[in-house]
Amino acid sequence: MTWRELKNRIYFEDGSLRDVYVLNTNEKDLARWTELINENYLVRFHDAKEGSTTDRISFNAVKETWSTDNRELVTATVKIVGIDINCHFYDHSELEGDIDPREFRSLNDHENLVKYLKDVSNLLGKEVIVTGENTKDWILMRVIGDEVILNSV
Repeated sequence: MTWRELKNRIYFEDGSLRDVYVLNTNEKDLARWTELINENYLVRFHDAKEGSTTDRISFNAVKETWSTDNRELVTATVKIVGIDINCHFYDHSELEGDIDPREFRSLNDHENLVKYLKDVSNLLGKEVIVTGENTKDWILMRVIGDEVILNSV
């Protein structure tokens, strides 16, 4: 598929973000994801409770957030060669991240995201989906292990 086709099918710019989800996760899955990210990717982790920003995700801080009413206390940005995946930790049952389609300017950007999606899928043994913003049933791309499936839009 050409870059233009990918841009039009997945990374079209309509003012909204795209969501990256791993559904049906548990605490162990998120702990394993945290290790993967801390060891293999550049990270900016913000802990509003502590008032700190670091280059490693604190899984303990993430777990503490699940027991509060303020789910925005911690956020992580996974940095992938010019692309940011802004991750939210609302609860342990899903992993959610946002990507901005304006950051995707080439086939290389797409391939860098796909590498991350495959890393996560292979580690957790779960499907990773890219959807329209706040729309889990509008799946634009799914990754299962090393298989990438682009859905028609």
